[in-house]
Amino acid sequence: MIEQKVIIHLTDEDLNEFGTLTVSSLDYRGDLESNINISQSMTLENVPIVDEPDNLTPIQYCPNIGANFAKLMFLEETEYQILFESSESKVNLDVLYSLTKINDNHFKPFRFSLDGKILGTLNFRSYVGKSFLDVRKDNINSIKIPIEVRSKKIDYFNQYSAMIADLSQHALSLIFEVNSPLYQEFELDLRKKETYYEDFMFLEYLFREDNLPSIFEYLSKNLHSQLRNHIETVPVSFASNVNQETLKNIVSKPNKLSKSRADFLIVDKLNGFIPSDLEQVKHEEVIDIPENRFFKYFLELIQNLVEKLLKSSKEGYINDKLLYFSDEISYYLSSKFFNHISSMDYVPFNSQILQKKEGYREIFHYFLMLEFSFRLSWDEVNNQFKGFEKKLSELYEYWCYFKILKVLNDLSVIKINFEDVFEINRDNWSINIKKGERSAKKFKLFIRDNEIDVNLFYNLRFSDKSKYRSYSLAFKPDYTLLISIGEHRHYIHFDAKYRSELEIIDFYNKIEVSDNDLDKEIDERDSLEEKDREFKDGDIYKMHTYKDSILKTEGSYVLYPGNKTKRFYESDLIIPSVGAFSLTPGNDDVEEDNLEIFIKEVLKTLLFSHGLMEFTLNSANY
Repeated sequence: MIEQKVIIHLTDEDLNEFGTLTVSSLDYRGDLESNINISQSMTLENVPIVDEPDNLTPIQYCPNIGANFAKLMFLEETEYQILFESSESKVNLDVLYSLTKINDNHFKPFRFSLDGKILGTLNFRSYVGKSFLDVRKDNINSIKIPIEVRSKKIDYFNQYSAMIADLSQHALSLIFEVNSPLYQEFELDLRKKETYYEDFMFLEYLFREDNLPSIFEYLSKNLHSQLRNHIETVPVSFASNVNQETLKNIVSKPNKLSKSRADFLIVDKLNGFIPSDLEQVKHEEVIDIPENRFFKYFLELIQNLVEKLLKSSKEGYINDKLLYFSDEISYYLSSKFFNHISSMDYVPFNSQILQKKEGYREIFHYFLMLEFSFRLSWDEVNNQFKGFEKKLSELYEYWCYFKILKVLNDLSVIKINFEDVFEINRDNWSINIKKGERSAKKFKLFIRDNEIDVNLFYNLRFSDKSKYRSYSLAFKPDYTLLISIGEHRHYIHFDAKYRSELEIIDFYNKIEVSDNDLDKEIDERDSLEEKDREFKDGDIYKMHTYKDSILKTEGSYVLYPGNKTKRFYESDLIIPSVGAFSLTPGNDDVEEDNLEIFIKEVLKTLLFSHGLMEFTLNSANY
């Protein structure tokens, strides 16, 4: 164990000194002892200088990380000690002004103070992304020191970007739903950005093997084309087809007729004359169409973006990835078929090919992700974007919801529409996910000719006074499956587990809630219980609580970003049980399959228990 420190001499724009800000933390795995002056304004004590950051060390410095990321890196869910020292003891100071302006729960100053000193603790909880260290004195701001806050539980450079892209894609999918009130009601509006931070994240997602590389490979072999007719003049001896239209053209243009030696072959009324050449209709397959021009334009757009980012990046991880992206996109654009495709003069938004045909549909989605990002206002998600920071706990919860929706949609013969998931305000393009009883999504599944109705709820409340019963306290699982087999009803619950270890209500600042405000009471109690978001004993205890208190519950399970799936069975059957499933952005294909297999096995077990199916049940070793 070793103490890490960052010591920063803060100044204003005129280089007048504000004081010294020290941020420190304990590295339980570190043994590095060093003292490094990064500049006149920053000193590092026991802080490793690395080429690529990990998700374990509380403080790291990455000089070659590139302009898109801050060089000084911290961790979510980590306790930091703050000490600000100034020669002026009686002055109005706001320490960590940028952070407290965004979220005043990050920095907690101590109740006592010393002359010229301010002490406190800093914890970013589950917010990740870019922020700043600064001080405000008498309404004058110091120079902002940019910092990066990484995730502990998912890969910040790959898995995080995949999750953001997935959520963006779900919001943008509203545009493609024919029955959606937002269908085609948009126009191009290039977004203005202060940084290219999110663009690099997007590129990381875009160049994953199963995204742009596989789509390009498919489209290069399956380009959409159109048949075009054009008039071609050929010598009469090479004419391949002479139809009624051709004869009309011959008669109408006598100046092109010449005396033929084969008079007996000529129609009498032509008086022995024959044309030297003929105009005939040719059918040609062309690829120079609006959709392919858009495809080419999108690749050029990505190429320009990569080149722009390369200009500001230095040696290191970011630069290496950008060089790889640059080589890839140059290889794509060197394809010979692009020589036959002209430049795009307009975006064919209304093209059914672009919206629905395989390959083109994905390219259009990528384009909208890049240009619009969250232009459709998803209020609940936007609320988690505080400045540069993103609250991973909330984003992960929404992301898991869409994964469960996808699994059930794949199994069901009845497919859901996106307008069934969101509440939509057409006036300001605002959307929110439906919750509670209104969130019910109906699926119809068939297991060996047995029809089963499954309803999925998001944040359905169970209590001793509601239609959905808990015989003790009130509960609100993240996701609930209501499985109906004939007159029998069964519940399966899932909870997303990615909240901060320190996301606990401060008892001194606790807001009193009325007895009637049951939802707030549940949320408050849950936040007290959910101290640790990894799969640990406490999570399983919570699943036991759901299973034992909510009537007709057969199983309760944690969804968390990890690498271990574990379930605990009452008998040799797959239910009743509790447990945990790993579900990680970027690694979710296999994990989705595992979840789908599990749900099918649950349905088979329920059919068996009601005497509707005979089969050899999988044991608890499944």
